[in-house]
Amino acid sequence: MTPKISVIVPLYKTERFVEKCVRSIMEQSFQDIEILCIDDCSPDDSALIVRRLAAEDSRIKLIHHMENRGLGGARNTGILHAKAAYIASVDSDDYIAPTMLEALYEGTHDGHYDVVVGGYERVDETGKVLSRHMQSVRSLDPIPDDQDPYKIANPAFWNKLWRTTLYTENDIFFPNHIYYQDAATTPRIFAYAKNVNVIGGLHYKYLVRSDSVTNKTSDKHKLDKYRELDFVKDFFIQRGLYEKYHDAFSRRVFETYKNHFLTIADGKRALDEGSLKYLRYLLLMRESYLHLDDAIRGMTFEELTRAFEDGSADIRRLALEKKTIAIDGLPPKIVRPWSRTPDVSVLTLHSGENEFDQSKRSLENQSYKRWTHKVFSGLGNVESHQALYNEIMANSGRYHIFLKLDADMVFADESILEEIVKRFNSDPSLDHFVVACDDWMTGKQIIGFHAFSNRVTWNISAEGLFVDPSPKRPGKRVIVERTDRPYFYHSPDPSPFQAFHFGSHRALKLCQRHRPYEDKRADAMNSQWDVFFNVWNRFVETGDGRLGLALVACHLVVSGDLGEGVHDYKDAQLVEAFKQREHLTAAEMMSFLQPFWGTRSSRQTYFGKAVGLDGLRKLEEDRVLRKKAKAKRPVGVRKTEDGTAKQGFSESDERIRSRLRYRVYSAALSPFIGTSLKLKLKEKPTVFFRDAKHPALKLGRWLHRKDLPSDLQGC
Repeated sequence: MTPKISVIVPLYKTERFVEKCVRSIMEQSFQDIEILCIDDCSPDDSALIVRRLAAEDSRIKLIHHMENRGLGGARNTGILHAKAAYIASVDSDDYIAPTMLEALYEGTHDGHYDVVVGGYERVDETGKVLSRHMQSVRSLDPIPDDQDPYKIANPAFWNKLWRTTLYTENDIFFPNHIYYQDAATTPRIFAYAKNVNVIGGLHYKYLVRSDSVTNKTSDKHKLDKYRELDFVKDFFIQRGLYEKYHDAFSRRVFETYKNHFLTIADGKRALDEGSLKYLRYLLLMRESYLHLDDAIRGMTFEELTRAFEDGSADIRRLALEKKTIAIDGLPPKIVRPWSRTPDVSVLTLHSGENEFDQSKRSLENQSYKRWTHKVFSGLGNVESHQALYNEIMANSGRYHIFLKLDADMVFADESILEEIVKRFNSDPSLDHFVVACDDWMTGKQIIGFHAFSNRVTWNISAEGLFVDPSPKRPGKRVIVERTDRPYFYHSPDPSPFQAFHFGSHRALKLCQRHRPYEDKRADAMNSQWDVFFNVWNRFVETGDGRLGLALVACHLVVSGDLGEGVHDYKDAQLVEAFKQREHLTAAEMMSFLQPFWGTRSSRQTYFGKAVGLDGLRKLEEDRVLRKKAKAKRPVGVRKTEDGTAKQGFSESDERIRSRLRYRVYSAALSPFIGTSLKLKLKEKPTVFFRDAKHPALKLGRWLHRKDLPSDLQGC
């Protein structure tokens, strides 16, 4: 006859406790059970003890592993062998009260509830109760759609009754050979459970041992803390749940490191240097995971090695040992779920650009026809970009690829869209494709066109200056900064006002006058200066008045005559300034601009005025850090387009690495550093990080506490 509950008991090095554990199950008031004891190649007599007990009770089944699979692997074996509609679990050093299974089964209400949760006591080896843990009696039926899966109940596998099909039908199992596997599994189950009943009662007795996982500070513990989080994140992304649970996951990252920190700190009378180093690492890892997020997950092993340039073994193992978290022993794979020809959504921001009609015709002429086109008109710079990113996230289930095709962007020929689709199809890990455009204003190729897979998401912000943030992505980004033929023409025939707006908007990015020092972007200062220098050279060469207007607008921003709102086409100050200058001749503009741009020394002076003293200091710090990084960087070999080997790394690699930043906060370090270091940290944060020994600090950029999201403050 089929039992109503299958009780799973993993066995490994618990011969002192296993008989008490199994007998507590044998003596349950609820008898309609099977007891699945999984011998995970235990080197002691645990299996012999269970074999002796099995001779007394036919409900006990002893299953042997041929190789050690860890606690998670033993639980998976029990789940796969379970015959009952519900499963329970008791770790072999714990034991349970005689009425636990009866109470849990009654809590299913004749099979209605998917999960039933009871309370538990933490006890020592003498049976003394150290603490009691019991949630308020309640039920979630159904579980609300916006429910945080981490907040339903504690993540433990062992104080609950689970519907077996939650695991088997949803293909959810425990990771092998990592600590914190309960936390890596329970939230995934709760994402699929329909309802939960919390019944209370202190039925489960959790044994606290001196060698408990939570009291350890080994390399494996800190790496497995990362793996636990990464395992859940991979699952949410692959199942299309990451956007839904993104905020809950971020809170979990913060809280799990905070709680582990407190456990270690409270469990030791005196923190030795090793413990302090470990706790410091935990806090740094927490901050980097919260704020670097997908950037580090998208890095290859080679990129990780180069990013953490002192060759830290811990960091490198993040990439090397990810394979240990997969159930089948293989690294998690990104699978693109495209079973048919991809549908493309082309999204255009339109603010009156002169090339809009030409852009639409070039799209209509594309050989690839599975696309739709949506235009956002009449919105401000910030609002239009927010609308575009929200459109992508809202339609991720409808389209496979999204193109951001600005209204001043024209396809170079009819095959471009088909090439982009082929690139995504041929590379399942590609989520963000960036390609340079042939730009009329500069006469150069500049980064401009973006294509996204349907897996990307954004944290929408009101940032008005840099409105094209990189999205969160499970896979990788590819940046093509130089193309052997044109893909897109950018602003091939701008109107005079369009050119004037171009100059003012880019000048805001050059000056960054109202951004805090810590947030100033040296890369943007350099790239925008290059843009204006190229525009100047084009103006000298061609005498085209539109180029002169762009430089005049730039000067108005540099001199403070135009404010921060001129990034919008409709800004009244911008429109008025243009009306006052639209009739200037090329000769008049040349005469006006010559003192600023005519000589190398005048350009240097002008650049210093544009970026200000803080900008110059930021650029110098950035230059020094880049010089140090370059000196340490190993020489690599890459292949060029023709297949020949070439020393060094691609410009795309350099661009990606230059944007990777660790964000850490004073709360992460202040508990562990003395007064003199705190003073240096406060007064000269860049020097502090440059002198620091930890690789995350070497790569890090200091941000003040106010940058931490309000819902994550409270460290």
